[in-house]
Amino acid sequence: MNDPTQGLEEASGTATGAGADVAGARTETAHAKVNLGLAVIARRGDGFHEIETLMARISLADEVRVRLAGTPGVTFEASYEAGAASAVRDGAALPTGSENLAVRAAEAYLTARRARATRSAEVGVHIALAKRIPIAAGLGGGSSDAAAVLRALAALLPSEVDVDRLARDLGSDVPFFLLDTDLAVARGRGERLTPLEASVDRGRRRWVLVNPGFGVSAREAYEALVGFSPRLRVERVLARLDAGEDPGWSNALQPGVLRLRPQVREVLAAMRDAGLRGVVMSGSGPTCFGLAGDEREADSVAAALGVAHPAWWTSTVAVGAA
Repeated sequence: MNDPTQGLEEASGTATGAGADVAGARTETAHAKVNLGLAVIARRGDGFHEIETLMARISLADEVRVRLAGTPGVTFEASYEAGAASAVRDGAALPTGSENLAVRAAEAYLTARRARATRSAEVGVHIALAKRIPIAAGLGGGSSDAAAVLRALAALLPSEVDVDRLARDLGSDVPFFLLDTDLAVARGRGERLTPLEASVDRGRRRWVLVNPGFGVSAREAYEALVGFSPRLRVERVLARLDAGEDPGWSNALQPGVLRLRPQVREVLAAMRDAGLRGVVMSGSGPTCFGLAGDEREADSVAAALGVAHPAWWTSTVAVGAA
């Protein structure tokens, strides 16, 4: 696999202050996701799009450590490891203030806690993020980090806060990462979820991820949308996966992103030429993924792609929080 950076790059910032440590810290794993097909059905009156997508949690993950602090406010620091720096080079580095979803999640929880218990003591929160998921990559890293912060604070500062509502307000993908499931159909703007018991990793298949080394924001992807699409055929996709066939999924955002970033077309072609099946862009992109037969094939394909395209980031993953 190709690692475009050596060592760690450090970035830190403060949202609303810093303070001395007090008792209480928790580390959460924030898994990435891939979209096993994504349909954009219509534009809603609230400005969002009506979508339908099959979301699958994957083994690639950030690590989020949340520590309570003595002075009110939220502070944030991040270290970029392995996968994350491919998109950082293209100006997609994480914001460190309230533009960061993890920071916003902490601020929202503390605000809701104060509203529910006006006599509760003021506390601060420090977030230390080990970033492994590429940024602005269509893998849900920021949303997963936000969900991890909500889980940590719900454990560290128990309160009658409606965490599910906070998740919906923070972003369309955040509610999925609060679920204790590896697979769910998301509808509406992504917040209406139906967990599925089905497996998409029978026989321990491995999946290859490729990011071309830049980021695409969800806003950019939706603004580039070429046209609406029919609903997903989820049962057919799962049946084909179970039979070891090409799932035939599609991503309605992909044609627009290909116009916006033609380099993604080269990624898709290279992955197909390498023998991967079901090659498609995940979410708003630009990360693409494809199915390999087993771990050995996945590692071989990822290594070959990394050698042939050293500017790309490649990774092999399993579906599920392994």
